[in-house]
Order: sequence, then C-alpha cells, then structure tokens
Amino acid sequence: RDMTTPKPLIIFFIFVCVMYQQLITMYRQTTDPPEACSSIDDVRKDDIHPQLFLRQSDPLPPPINDTLRLIFLSDTHGLHDEIPLPLPAGDILFHLGDACHRGNIAQMRSFVQWMKRNSFHKERIVIEGNHDRDKNDGVLDFMSEYDGVARVLKNEVVAVAGGKMSVAGVTWNACQEENFTEAMNNIQTWSDESDSVKRVEKKTVDLLLTHLGPRVKGGGRGWEVGSRVLSQFVKDVSPALHCFGHIHYARGVRKDSDVMMVNSASAKMMVPVVIDYCPDRKKALMIHCPVSDESMEDHFASVKFPTEWLVEAD
Repeated sequence: RDMTTPKPLIIFFIFVCVMYQQLITMYRQTTDPPEACSSIDDVRKDDIHPQLFLRQSDPLPPPINDTLRLIFLSDTHGLHDEIPLPLPAGDILFHLGDACHRGNIAQMRSFVQWMKRNSFHKERIVIEGNHDRDKNDGVLDFMSEYDGVARVLKNEVVAVAGGKMSVAGVTWNACQEENFTEAMNNIQTWSDESDSVKRVEKKTVDLLLTHLGPRVKGGGRGWEVGSRVLSQFVKDVSPALHCFGHIHYARGVRKDSDVMMVNSASAKMMVPVVIDYCPDRKKALMIHCPVSDESMEDHFASVKFPTEWLVEAD
C-alpha cells in the first residue's frame, strides 16, 4: 500500500507555512521598532510607533541605530543629587524647568555645576520653570547661570544634532500668560525661511518644549488641568513630540492626534526619561519613562494612552 503523502497536501502545507511567515513579518514591522530607523522604508509612516517602557522594572533598552537618543529631566527642585548616576548616555540632555525650588539661587547654581560634572552629552538644552526666578525683587536672572553650560531656549527654534532635528522652546512667562504669539511668530519665521536646497514643503518642528502641560481631554488625572490655550498652540505647531513637566504626578505618556506627549517631571521619579527619535521619519521609536504603580493605573484609564504600544513585562 502506498503510504506517501498526496502531492496536493504537501503543496497546501508549504503554502500555509509561507503565509504564516509573511503574517509574522508584517506583525513585527508594525509592533516592533526597527533596529535602525533607516530600515523602515517598506513600512508606511503611519504604522511606525514607539515601544513604551513605563514599568519601574523595565530596563533601558539599547539605542536604536540611526536615531537620536534624547535624555529628559524636569522639576528636580534642588534634589538633583538624588538622580541615579551615571546619566544615560545619549546625544542631547534636556531640563524642562524647576531646577531649583521657590527661587533658591544656591540650588540653581548647584544644579548647573551638577550638570557640568555629570553630563557628557554632545548638547544640553534647558527652558525655565515657574520656580527658576527671583521671588524677591526680580533682579537676578536665574537662567543666565547656564551660560557656557547649556543653551537656554526662549520662544525660539534651533537646529540640533548637526541640523538633523529642530527644537522649539517656550518661556514660562508665555505659559503663565497663555500668550504664545512671540513663540509662534518665531516658529513661522523659521519655517518659512528657505534653505540653500529647494524645499517642497515648510520645515516642521520635531520637538516642542514647555514647562506647563496642555489640557488633554480624556487624558486622565493630571492631564485635564493644563492650559487650553497651550493645547491649541501645540495643535498649530504640530510637533512630532511635545515634552514638558510641571504636574509632578502626571508623569507619563499620552497621544493626541499625531503628537506624542511626554510629561517628564522627575520629582516623583528621579530616573530620567529617555527617547529614541528618528529624524528621518519624524517619529519616536522608543520611550522609556518609568512611572509609579498608581500612575500605571492612570495610564490604563486614559483614552489617550495607546495601551497596545506598551511593552509587555517578561
């Protein structure tokens, strides 16, 4: 008796295996960040999203090739000596305001020297917070303490990383007064300027920095108390990434329209936020932002948190 497998059945089995492998490949392309952001030409831009690491037990993954590794601190309030050292290696270190507490100039100077000693990043960029100012007569310019150590952004846009990325920084006065006219005018002027190479479209802002956070409807605890005016400003600028602080307990990640938003406040969690950003695709491919267990519950309760992007714990 002939016990060999019928030829049509063998062909069908091979077909099923091939289709299964293709489905697995397609799934990985849309759920895993690539080893290099230049390797995603065959994936639609809208299908690329960051892997999110939010649990305190999540180790910091290695950098993704061809991305810029961005390190964020905010709201350290004079407690910078509690930040674990060494700082994560990366391309740019940011501090998003409130380096000191209630206008303590000694704390501000101490932080600047701490940054100088412990940051070996190629660039350092800072913006002011509501505590980084003279609470008495207003004579002292706290942000001048950064001279020669970090670049202070005041309602302006700069190119960083050799021109690979654009960063816009907003002052606390603009946030407090909810008047972003100067910032918007400077952004529009910068966007309209022509390069030596002809551009098909206007320049876009990769990263927007503010100390205050926007009001995000459906964002959950700490995300619905921000500024409505700032929210509209963010929509008008339409950056790929918006990072801020101010509301300490709202540290974490949300997505509103096409903008990835990260509250980087360090007061409740002194571990820096780390983001791998792909300038070619205008996308963050990895966000490492450890939060408390209570904050994890807030994330899951928010309709603005992309739960499916959260990396599952091993």
